[in-house]
Amino acid sequence: MTTNRGRKDVIRDRMAATGESYNVAARNLKAMKDMGATREALLVQHWLPADSFDVPCPCGGTCEPGETCDHCHARHRHVKRYPGSVTDVETWADRYECTGCSSSYTITVQLTGRPWGVVETVIQGGSAESVVRARVFPRVVHPLLRPAAPEED
Repeated sequence: MTTNRGRKDVIRDRMAATGESYNVAARNLKAMKDMGATREALLVQHWLPADSFDVPCPCGGTCEPGETCDHCHARHRHVKRYPGSVTDVETWADRYECTGCSSSYTITVQLTGRPWGVVETVIQGGSAESVVRARVFPRVVHPLLRPAAPEED
């Protein structure tokens, strides 16, 4: 955990090195910190399904083998992953589709250390009530939430 004084020193060092204002330097440092997490979330979400069941799933090996379909007895293949919660940023939903018919199912998985966003507490309303919200990383597709807009200089 960095102290507030240490954080300010890092921002001032960046100001001296780049000539940026304090606010711009702080925003750019935060963007650099979030950039690695955003890249990881994009790798977790965006991949192409394997062509056969003989090769490992390209999702990173965190999925389960596809179940046998009740309708046509073919196997289900892991085809998609997307955020699976509105506030728990380490919960993902894995979608499996049958290779023989139109059957599909979705399961929820916990991917510890692989968040799709950041949880923030914001003050809302006239009563200044604290509300917990998730902010989706840029370019991560969430079925219910909008991604954070990229900041412009």
